[in-house]
Amino acid sequence: MCLLPELDETQIDLLLEGAHSQAGAWERGNSQAPAWERGKAGAWDSQAGAWDSQAGAWERGKAGAWERGDSQALAWERGNRFVLVQHGGVGAAFARTFYLENPQITTCVVNIPLDLPQATELIVAEAKAAVGYVEADYDRSGIRRSPHLILEPIGDKSDRTPNLTSEDVLLVTGGGKGIAAECALSLAKDTGVRLALLGRSKPESDAELATNLTRFTASGIQVKYVSVDVSNAAAVKTAVAQIEAELGKITAIIHGAGINKPKLIKNIDKKDFLCTLAPKVQGARNLLAAINPENLRLFVTFGSIIARIGLPGEADYALANEWLANFTQKLQEKYPNCRCLNLEWSVWSGAGMGERLGRIDALIQQGITPIPTDRGIAILRHLISVPSKSTSVIVAGRFGEPPTLKLEKPELPFLRFLEQPRVYYPGVELIVDVEISTDTDPYLNDHVFQNERILPGVIGLEAMAQVVMALGETSTPPIFEDVKFNRPVVVPTGSSLKIRLAALKQPSGKIEVVLRSEQTNFGIDNFRATCCFERPREQQQQERVKERSPIALDPKSDLYGNILFHQGRFQRLKGYRYLKATECLAEIAPETTEIWFGRYLPQELVLGDPAARDTAIHALQACVPHATILPIGIERLVINQVKTSETRFVSAKERERLGNTFIYDLEAIAEDGFVLESWEGLKLQIIQPRDAQQPWAASLLPPYLERQIREMIPNSQVTIAIEKDGKIERRGRSDRAIQQAVGSSVSIWHRIDGKPEILNGKTISVAHAGNLTLAVAGSETIACDIEAVVSKDVDVWRDLLGEERFSLANLITQETHENLDTAATIIWTASECLKKAGAIVNSPLTLVSSTVDGWVWLASGHLTIATFVASIQKHTNKLVLAVLISEQIKHSLPVSNL
Repeated sequence: MCLLPELDETQIDLLLEGAHSQAGAWERGNSQAPAWERGKAGAWDSQAGAWDSQAGAWERGKAGAWERGDSQALAWERGNRFVLVQHGGVGAAFARTFYLENPQITTCVVNIPLDLPQATELIVAEAKAAVGYVEADYDRSGIRRSPHLILEPIGDKSDRTPNLTSEDVLLVTGGGKGIAAECALSLAKDTGVRLALLGRSKPESDAELATNLTRFTASGIQVKYVSVDVSNAAAVKTAVAQIEAELGKITAIIHGAGINKPKLIKNIDKKDFLCTLAPKVQGARNLLAAINPENLRLFVTFGSIIARIGLPGEADYALANEWLANFTQKLQEKYPNCRCLNLEWSVWSGAGMGERLGRIDALIQQGITPIPTDRGIAILRHLISVPSKSTSVIVAGRFGEPPTLKLEKPELPFLRFLEQPRVYYPGVELIVDVEISTDTDPYLNDHVFQNERILPGVIGLEAMAQVVMALGETSTPPIFEDVKFNRPVVVPTGSSLKIRLAALKQPSGKIEVVLRSEQTNFGIDNFRATCCFERPREQQQQERVKERSPIALDPKSDLYGNILFHQGRFQRLKGYRYLKATECLAEIAPETTEIWFGRYLPQELVLGDPAARDTAIHALQACVPHATILPIGIERLVINQVKTSETRFVSAKERERLGNTFIYDLEAIAEDGFVLESWEGLKLQIIQPRDAQQPWAASLLPPYLERQIREMIPNSQVTIAIEKDGKIERRGRSDRAIQQAVGSSVSIWHRIDGKPEILNGKTISVAHAGNLTLAVAGSETIACDIEAVVSKDVDVWRDLLGEERFSLANLITQETHENLDTAATIIWTASECLKKAGAIVNSPLTLVSSTVDGWVWLASGHLTIATFVASIQKHTNKLVLAVLISEQIKHSLPVSNL
């Protein structure tokens, strides 16, 4: 069997003579013409017969024409050009390394059929036009192609078991240590395959080898190690005979043997070449000669990416791996039933030749990322378990941007956050840098918190989406999962800030993306997310929400500039149709015409309107009105429709509270009920508390009261509403408040004494103070009252309250530092609640606890009365709001605890 020619020293002579002549001519000032101009082109061609039976046609018909017809045209190219003409693809690896060692010399590789009629003209044209490094492949039709990499998806199947069993014998060259041995150990553990290891070292004189072989045996693996030089055909044959006699017929081979002694081409000689080629190429030939190839089910060779890109000091090693790749391909063609695979590895970390040569750190500095050992083993397992499009597969981390190899790179879209690409491996990884400032990103001036310009989280989502969609080569918005806003990005006033976005595709097909800032030297993930492009489940049409009446809360005056810091384009919250502590229905105004980025920057937003998305988040602030909350994460975000110019609504419901973190599910809904966006697990965290004694917008008090009651009575289901409209008569205002408290348009009935009732099983209560109406609803006994604090004479309060409750009022003044009028009003509202709840007259009333922020908790038997002293906007006097619940306090606070 002859898959490759015997190692021909003349070919190596020619390569070295041409390279040394060119490099030497450059160093001597171009005084000598290149070797191929002085007649070596024909000499090179004359050796081609060893590679191809058709070489004679080229040799006889073309070499002379090349030399005679075109030498003058190329005479001016003295000493600054190296041209390699081949027709078997067996010398390019050498040329790539030559160029990397001599970047001042234009290097041109032309791979062309010998019998192509226009071959001479094409070769001359390539040689003349070449700049830097050029590689051209011509087929028999004269069509030109340039080699480039195409991504081979791995998929999420690295745990698949290779098609080997305990009946197989796997022969592994490269010794009992290193990456080949680690791969063999993993395969043997998974499949039970019997192992035969070939290496030059002897266990008795190599402690590391002896330890590793003991490790193999301790793992329960049947293994035999034979010390042999694979380049020695007779020794290999003897070793194989011993192995098959003991373990059985060899059915699989991993050929990992190799030698690497880096030397620059100017220092390398023929002996170095032959020494490096021997274990790789002659070793492979010897293995195939020593066994019956018909028995082979798997043949894997460990090549190197160096063959594809070259590397200074590695000309011989590059060439050896190129020839090994050709050997593997020829073997596959001859034995189609045997799975043949040449893995062109990049450097491994923790094992392998790069580690032994001590080159890992230097390679990392060149932008080359080593392959972790476990990851490399997993990839090997996967690749030998599934079919691939090519016999040779490059397996690498980052390998920089070598001028000798082209990646098939689609042009990146013209988008704001794809400004400065730094790393781009199509379908694998994309890293970009972006300069942001108030000039290029005017929205920053509308997002100022505590005097700092903060990059909005929704802009972070837009930036991450642009990078992820570019990497995925799709125009479909991604689904976001496990979004984290770990650290704010603060843009300094008057200067720019560089942010970096990095996206990496995972074996599962999902893309992990992070956003970092130069403020931390890009060392912290400010934002991060996992993105996918799976088809979202069908969204159910929601009921139309436009029919619900707005509540009396004006975001412009009651929220923005008060508990919401958002300005300008972010002020899109139009109002609320429903507002409770744990859920709300908010209305978002249509998009404005303001631009988001500088005048000469691309304006396209792949996720659509970011202000509407930000409004959907900050609309939840009204559910937690006593503290400033900001987003820290999202479990899952699905965007079903990007562009809409209509009013939208956000329907949100709190799923859980964990300390200072609130978790909401929400949907952005069009007016017709179509779900535009679905948010699962939006996490909001309290950043700072708000002074509860500042004047309140009346409509913000219900969610606050509900939250504080649930803090003390966790099982409380009380819901509260306040209506503020002096233009509506009291009965109408009462009905609206009840419907808000209940959460639906229920029918309301009134007893003869005027007390309202509903028929859905809930208990309700209503109270009035001026133009304010307070309503509460619950499933158990419930009551409420609201009273303005009015100054009265001490004797008047004593008469109104009675001696016992008047004494309780005095106690409250001592514990809370409230004045007597306020304390007496607290007792009065509590008494009114007891009356409405049907308690007996003069039921005993006790003080349970109080806080400095206006809360006083009272009890009467199993009944609890929560009272809050509030200042309400546009009301001169403070008001006391009281709610009675038929449950006792579970989380009791000491009296005057704060």
